[in-house]
Amino acid sequence: MAAGAVLAAAAGTTLATDNLIGFNWTTAASTTPDPQNWNRISSADGTLSNVFDDTGVSTPVGINFGGGASGGFVYLSTATLDPDAVPQHSYDLSGMSGYGFRSGGEFFVEITGLDANTPYEYWFVAYRTTSVIDQAVSVSDGDTINAFTFPQAKPSGTARFVINDQVSNDTQVWDDLAFETTSSSTGTITFNWEGLTQTTVIGALAVRRAVPPEPFDVRILGSADPSNIGIGDNTTITFNVVNPSPADVTGVVVDIELPAGLD
Repeated sequence: MAAGAVLAAAAGTTLATDNLIGFNWTTAASTTPDPQNWNRISSADGTLSNVFDDTGVSTPVGINFGGGASGGFVYLSTATLDPDAVPQHSYDLSGMSGYGFRSGGEFFVEITGLDANTPYEYWFVAYRTTSVIDQAVSVSDGDTINAFTFPQAKPSGTARFVINDQVSNDTQVWDDLAFETTSSSTGTITFNWEGLTQTTVIGALAVRRAVPPEPFDVRILGSADPSNIGIGDNTTITFNVVNPSPADVTGVVVDIELPAGLD
C-alpha cells in the first residue's frame, strides 16, 4: 500500500440542515432592516407565495395569515430593544422588533408548500416593546390542528422577544430555542394564538426543515505506509478525513487492515 493511500472507507453522518425561512411582521414603511432575506408582512391579512429563504432563494413555500372574524393585524414598528435582548445567530435578528397585534383578537398562520409528513423546526416570536406579553400559541402536528399549546409570557418593563416559551437574551443561541413539529399530509403547519390577559401579538415566525443525518462514504488518508512498518517498530500514523470536510463528519468508525504479522 503506497504512503498516503486510502486505508479505510467508513460510514458516517452529515450535519445537514435546510435554509431558514423567516417572516417579519412590521409596518410597510419601517426603516428597521428585516433579518437577512426574511419576508416582510405588513397587511392585516393575506397570502404570500414562493417566499424567500434566508439565502435569498425563492422557495415553493407560502403563508396564509389573518385574524378571521376578529379582523387582521394592526401594526407598530419600533426599534426599541434592551441592549442584551437579541440571541446569537449567524446574522442580526434585531429587526424582529416590529410587531402585529390586536386587542381581543385570535390569529392564525398557515405555512404551506412544505414537504409532507416531515419534521420542521420553528421559532414563534412575540414582541410588544416594554409591555406585558401573556398569550397561548397552539401548533399543528401532522394532520392534527392545535395538537399542542405553549405559553408566551413576559413582564412589563423589559423590551425583549419571547421566542417560543423563552424570554430572549444575548447569551442564548437562536438554534437552541427551536421547537419541532411535523408537517401535515399536504405539507402545512398551522399556528393559532390568542392573548390571555393581554393583547395578542406577533413579532416574527421562522421555520426550517429538520433534516435527519444521511449516510455517506468517508475517505480517510493515513500519513504512513503500513507495508513499511516492521514487527516491533514504534510508528505513529495520523489519519485525516478528506471526504467530506472533517467539520461535517460525526460518528465515524474506522476499520484498519494491517499487513500479516502486524495484527
